[in-house]
Amino acid sequence: VDMVTEEPKWNVNDPDIPKHVGKITGTDKFDAQFFGVSYHLACALEPMARKLLEHAYGAIFDSGTSLQSLRGKRVGVFVGVNFTDNSTLSMYNVNKRTDFVINGSSKAMLANRISYWIDSKGPSYGLDNACSGSTACLEIAYNSIKSGECDSAIIGGCNFGLHPTLAANLRRAGLLCLDGKTKCFDKNGDGYVRADAINVIFLQKAQDAHRIYTQVYHAKGIYKMRPDAQFLPYRESEDIEKFLNEFYKETDVDPKRIEYVEAHATAIAKADENELKAIGNVFAKDNSVKVGSVKSNMGNSESASGICALTKLCLAYHQGKLPANLHYYEPQDNVPAIKDGRIQVVTDNANFDRGFTAMNNFSFTGANFHVLLKGQFKEKNLQRYECDIPRLVLASGREETCVQKIMDLLKSHPVDAEEIGLLHKIFEHDIPGHTGRGYTILDSNENKETVSIAESANYYPGLKRPLWFVYSGMGSQWAGMGADLMRIPIFANAIHKCHKVLEPLGLNLVRIVTEPDNGIFDNILNAFVGIGAIQIGLTDVIKAMGIVPDYIIGHSLGEMACAYHDDTFTAEELILATYSRGKVCLETDLIKGSMAAVGVGYQAIVNQCPPEIDIACHNSHESSTISGPADKMTEFVGELTKRGIFAKEVPCANIAYHSRYIAQCGPELLRRLREVIKSPKKRSSKWISTSVPQDRWDQPEAVYSSAEYHTNNLL
Repeated sequence: VDMVTEEPKWNVNDPDIPKHVGKITGTDKFDAQFFGVSYHLACALEPMARKLLEHAYGAIFDSGTSLQSLRGKRVGVFVGVNFTDNSTLSMYNVNKRTDFVINGSSKAMLANRISYWIDSKGPSYGLDNACSGSTACLEIAYNSIKSGECDSAIIGGCNFGLHPTLAANLRRAGLLCLDGKTKCFDKNGDGYVRADAINVIFLQKAQDAHRIYTQVYHAKGIYKMRPDAQFLPYRESEDIEKFLNEFYKETDVDPKRIEYVEAHATAIAKADENELKAIGNVFAKDNSVKVGSVKSNMGNSESASGICALTKLCLAYHQGKLPANLHYYEPQDNVPAIKDGRIQVVTDNANFDRGFTAMNNFSFTGANFHVLLKGQFKEKNLQRYECDIPRLVLASGREETCVQKIMDLLKSHPVDAEEIGLLHKIFEHDIPGHTGRGYTILDSNENKETVSIAESANYYPGLKRPLWFVYSGMGSQWAGMGADLMRIPIFANAIHKCHKVLEPLGLNLVRIVTEPDNGIFDNILNAFVGIGAIQIGLTDVIKAMGIVPDYIIGHSLGEMACAYHDDTFTAEELILATYSRGKVCLETDLIKGSMAAVGVGYQAIVNQCPPEIDIACHNSHESSTISGPADKMTEFVGELTKRGIFAKEVPCANIAYHSRYIAQCGPELLRRLREVIKSPKKRSSKWISTSVPQDRWDQPEAVYSSAEYHTNNLL
């Protein structure tokens, strides 16, 4: 890939100023609101500061780390920076005065603004070490994490030229070429192309990392300036060799194990010759080593060059290929390791074993840096996580379209559990400023293609609505309701646990919740234990997902499930309590009753009910449930329907629950529940009672999840 373009950045008619440059785009665009930057500051903000914020967020996102999880943590921020043309121009632009020069143009703020945005408590500063700036930052970050000063680090490098003066100076110093080709390692290397670059990586401890491109095995820099005028572009091969030998003495790695060296390679023939000689003598004494330089692809990004080289290596580890070195026409045959093939300049994309690689980065100031990387590649195996359960993915973005893009990307390739796991980590906490939220449920069809069973992306206004868990009562059961859910191990474990409790009592719970037989719930006992067991399993699954409700509420039998979620019932207590409830209803001589849902509220229906019918439930201002003798109920439901009022009888096994007609169940149910609930526990404030009026919630019968409370619920 050749990223150099012949599009002059400035209108200067000077044949000695190179026209070619490695350019970046999008510096005029910035989401100031997302990064908490005011309008006037955003207008005055150094373009590199804007892009560094964006790329810092991108690096954190790419690592599979939740942004909110870094707040208040010891995250170091180190940014390599040299010249800031825009800031200099802003200082002297009298026609465009601003009060934000200090905040917007300071080099220190390049790092400090990132630290402020993520609320980090680690060291934070910009470092000017010329072309080695970003690699110097990497060394500092590496040592800071090893010493315990930082838990993780954001490392950046930036270079953005807006004025031709520096290019003219570099050309006169013999460092720049005019043909737009950075001929690294070539016998005719005559200088490099300047390149803009803004790049950020996120460095973590291995134990905290969710995604690893490579391991920084060792990093070291020294200052070695020679007392002659040639120190600017050159290093003597003996000096480089000595530094590298000292470096590897500090590690347990033999230089012969290095597969590839990303060289500094300024594309100045003599300087590259000296570096190649040192590489040959250290890494290729009696073996071969591959070399290359990203400068051949993009030019020299100066203070960002180290991080750009490191990014190239990260991508190489990820892809398993070393990218081709460009503009290498005539080898330097005077270098012995080149002549006999011990050094192989990568001129075509090449496979490699993803073992150890190394990187050189030098500076005209006299600084030398070397970094040793170790591959951590793990072969992708989609079958490892193969599962017949669809996968739920939650996502957020600045707009709904951002969420849709994530979902479309997930649907474009086979379901990848590791990728989904990273997204779960990223969106584990709310990301301020994300106004789009959505979900998708992914599965694979018979052709192994990813399909979305359901999905939605909506506008999120930033207001968190309370989350309620609503547990249903009688009437929610249906044949085979647990069959598909048994594919979820947590749910299946809950059902089997309850099955063992009921088995000695003559019930086969697994059959009750999985059989497609419509007649299975004609027995009211099966309905009670089936609903209770399903709600135990669902509660376990939801808790395992980390979903915490603000409130829980239960309708009728559902209050027993509330007790389980509220930790006032164990699973065994809940399933035995539902069994007791069903057993009492079966064994008590009750009238043939019926229940019906009515589409009007309590105030509207109370004066219409015949004297034999009770209002069992006040569901809402436009919904009630009535209960009473079957013949009277059928007659009244017919009358309501004729008058255009919604009324429908609901399955209740001919029992008029929550009415005067089951009062005789009370004593026996109380006795049985007292045997099950031996030590009643207090209900939490999350559990909103539906069987005790609110003005009595502070009374003993409502405070505890007791036998008395749950008997009252039935009656």
